[in-house]
Parts: sequence; C-alpha cells; structure tokens
Amino acid sequence: MEDIIKVENVNYKYYGKIQALLNISLDVKEGDKFSIIGSNGSGKSTLLQIMSGLIHPSDGTISFKGHEVSEKTLKDREFLRFFRERVGYVFQDSDVQLFCPTVLDELLYGPLQLGLKENEALDRAFEVMKMLNIENLKDRPSHMLSGGEKKKIAIGSVLTMNPEVLLLDEPTTGLDPRTQCFLMELFFALNEAGKTIIIATHDLSLVDELQARVAVLSESHCIEKIGATSEILHDEDLLLKVNLIHEHMHSHGDVTHKHLHSHYLFHRHDSHNSFTTEITKTAEVKGEKMNELEKLKTLLHHWMEHNDEHAESYKEWSEKMSGTGNTELSKILNDLHNDTKKLKEHFERALKIIN
Repeated sequence: MEDIIKVENVNYKYYGKIQALLNISLDVKEGDKFSIIGSNGSGKSTLLQIMSGLIHPSDGTISFKGHEVSEKTLKDREFLRFFRERVGYVFQDSDVQLFCPTVLDELLYGPLQLGLKENEALDRAFEVMKMLNIENLKDRPSHMLSGGEKKKIAIGSVLTMNPEVLLLDEPTTGLDPRTQCFLMELFFALNEAGKTIIIATHDLSLVDELQARVAVLSESHCIEKIGATSEILHDEDLLLKVNLIHEHMHSHGDVTHKHLHSHYLFHRHDSHNSFTTEITKTAEVKGEKMNELEKLKTLLHHWMEHNDEHAESYKEWSEKMSGTGNTELSKILNDLHNDTKKLKEHFERALKIIN
C-alpha cells in the first residue's frame, strides 16, 4: 500500500525555544492502524497536531498522499478542502472541540463548512448518531454531557465529514471500561471499513488491543524505535528507557525486592527460586543466617502482596469484559477476584503460626 501520511525530518520548537520534536521521520500506509506512544511531555500530541495540519514544523516536511501539507499549501482553498475532507482530528480534551449550541449542531458543523447541502448534512448526522447510539442526545448542549458522551460527540463531529484518516489523541483517557470497549470496537470497525487510524497514547493496554504499528517517542522528543506491537511491548528495556514502565521497589522485612511494573499492561514477577536466592544473599551480606521459617515468612509477605495485586487485576478485567457484553467471562473473572481475595486469610494464618 502507498503512504497516506509521510513525516520527514520534522523538528518543532514552542516559541522557537522549547524543543518538542527532534528529527522525526515516519510513514503511515493507507488502511494502517498506527500508534504513537511515549510518556507525558514526549511530544505525542504535538506530532499528531502537525500531522493534522493544525500547527506546522520548524523544519522538515509533512505530506498527505504525496502532497506537501504546510502553511503555504493550506492557503490554497482547493487543497485546504481536499485535505480537511480527508483528515479528521479528535482532541484529547473534548471540551476544546465542542462549541456549538447542541449535539446536532456539532455534527452538522463540519459537513456544512465543507459545502454539503443541509439535507445531506442532516442525513450524515443522523447516520453517525445511530452508529454511536447518541440519538437521544441530539438536543443537548455539551455542558450537559458526561465525559464519555462528550468523547462520542467529538468523534462523531469528525465522522460526519467521512474522513479517510482519523487522528485520535489519548482517545480513552478518563473513560469508564464500557465506553473504552465501545470506542475500541468502533475503531476496529472503522479500520475494517478502510479508514486509517492513528492514535497517540501512553496506555499500553490500548496499544496491545489495537495491534498496530508503533512509533515510540523518547523523553528527548525523538523516535526511539518503530515496530510491530508484539516487538515493542516485549522490549522491556526500551519501555523502561522511555518511561512507559518503571522499576517497582518494595521491602519484605530486611529484603528489598525490585521488578518491572506498569499500571497499563505489564507486571512481571521474578520466580520463586530467584527471590529465595535474593533473600539468602541479603542475609549473607549482613553476616546473618536465615533458617527456613524466616525465609518462608519473607516469602509469605511477598506472595500476599502480589495476591492482592492479582485480585485487583482480575476485577479490572471483569469490568472490561462486562463492558463488551461478555457476561460469562466477566463472571468468571469476578469469581477469580473473590477467590483470590479469600487467599489472604490463609497467608495471615500461616504468618500467625510463624510469629
């Protein structure tokens, strides 16, 4: 497939001084799913806005279907219409995007600006409202909407223009599990219909679900790596380097234990044997000897802590599956949550005996 968006050697500085992007080059193919990931402040939103022609690079070029997108080319009314019809941008903060008196007005605004007749614009608006299940909101002002409803309206206001490319900045941030699942299903459906989906996010679970090509931005605002989802998400050294996972440290008695941790996707534990070795080495450094009961006591504290973490993870995924309508799987995960929480009593009984 041909490149639909191409970014070449792009630099961007806010106020000509503050570096936001450094020598960025990437290409997105027609019909791609593409994720731009990085920690807060790495430049994800800035890159997305440059790709949408909302701001322009200090150096380098952006092209859409082989046409340069710049301040100069967008002054050409014919090219401006060509580009705006085909590339839609959804802001991270929906309040920035919504400004019309009612939801229906929001959905009509774009098509009418593009010169569509009112009856055609209305047909598009009602078709999108039906797709997003928001017909009951058509007469509401945006200040009377929930966060999830606002996000749907913001996306809907772009979909009524029927773009070929959707640029979405942190599209699921702050949304409940049901709305997140709804939007993910929507993105898959749009992609299957031929739309190119480009998402900027630091949510690794979203990236994992999307299974897109991934560009990783570093905290120095350059591209660290581009690759397939599986390649990127299994490169723990890379994710640690760009601050998308961190090293979690906690203590069990005199033993300090570390493992890589992410609130979004990964939680890797060292094996039982390696942690037992760690306990023994710590005692030896201190010139102490630990008997088997002392080692077991430390291990029990370790197991109990992670047992609670696993229980919360089961609960989170139970809610996600409920949001997709998969009630049977949601119930199984909820049962796992409840059963895992009960294990805490056994850990406490064992510790009581040792003490």
